[in-house]
Amino acid sequence: MGEFRRLRRALAMAGSVIMLALGGVLVAEPAQACACGGAVSAEGEALTVDREVAALAWDGSTEDIVMQLDMITDADDAAVIIPTPSEPEVQLAETSFFDELAEMAAPRVEDTFTWWPQWEDIGPADGAGAAEPTGGVEVLDTVPLGPLEASVLSATDADGLTDWLREHEYVMSDPLADALTPYITEGWYFVAIRMVAEEGTLNGEVQPVHLSFPASSLIYPMRISAAAEVTQHVSTYVLADGQVRHSDPTGTSEPGELRYAGPVDESLQTSPTWDQLAAAGDYLTVIDHVFDDPAEQITSDFTFASAPDAADYQQVVQVTRMREIAGLTAGPVLLVLGLAAVVVAVLVGRRLLPAGDGAARLGPSAGPVGARPEQHYSAPR
Repeated sequence: MGEFRRLRRALAMAGSVIMLALGGVLVAEPAQACACGGAVSAEGEALTVDREVAALAWDGSTEDIVMQLDMITDADDAAVIIPTPSEPEVQLAETSFFDELAEMAAPRVEDTFTWWPQWEDIGPADGAGAAEPTGGVEVLDTVPLGPLEASVLSATDADGLTDWLREHEYVMSDPLADALTPYITEGWYFVAIRMVAEEGTLNGEVQPVHLSFPASSLIYPMRISAAAEVTQHVSTYVLADGQVRHSDPTGTSEPGELRYAGPVDESLQTSPTWDQLAAAGDYLTVIDHVFDDPAEQITSDFTFASAPDAADYQQVVQVTRMREIAGLTAGPVLLVLGLAAVVVAVLVGRRLLPAGDGAARLGPSAGPVGARPEQHYSAPR
């Protein structure tokens, strides 16, 4: 009975070891996570546009820019100013359009397998007509866009544009006025997009806007972003006949990261915005930029040239997946089961050993070594 109690105690201890190890296996793992200096708001309200995503297309005569901004603000009323080289048409775009672009450019996932957990990871729209010029600014069109309102402007000087914005209760900083001056000098137009939150603030992503205008080449207005005071994140999705590369001083001196270059996936083209784009091509090039010091790094607008010799590219992400047994990580399970089997084998082996000093028995009547056994004879009768 004593040996049985010792065996039961050892098995209980082995079970505790198993549960402790499996408890470690069962610990939940945590889930895996604008470049536009032309944002203005009312005086005293904080507003930062730190990320912008733009899709660009040019068919040789017409350029399309579909833009989505990401704001950090406590304001419920703000505006964004976007320069264009010619008078644009403005409309809303579908949010799903950028979801489809992002899916097309998503990294290719390659699985690798491990037997052990990664312990470091536990733990709409008709214009309202043109207005009379005021203070060097002419309002060419006003377009209601649901939660947004777009005003197409021409301006003869930055002071006039500043005054126009102030009349609409927006304050333009001196750096922004300086960044707009070259566009004014070159005769560009401006789209002032007013955004009013239906409830709360404008914090987060803003509804995408689609601008379409005559253009002699593909160009994206980046000089205005030199007025930004925080790090700028810019992603451009360029639709063309083939892969493109930067041909401007900013993109050349501050090369971004190529995220994707390859044919457009037509099966993902479900958003109505695709039908409104210029017939630019069926090839997608995605380039990401980060400007830590916009005033120094951004010196020109983005322009692009064909890169016919460049190969298709897609990022690859290695995903480590664990081998499992009954839903648990295989390595620790096998280790614990192996240790338990060893413990049981040792205890069972001890149970089979004789009691006492362990001296071997030679038989039921064995005598001293070398002794002759007694012999009994019966006398013949």
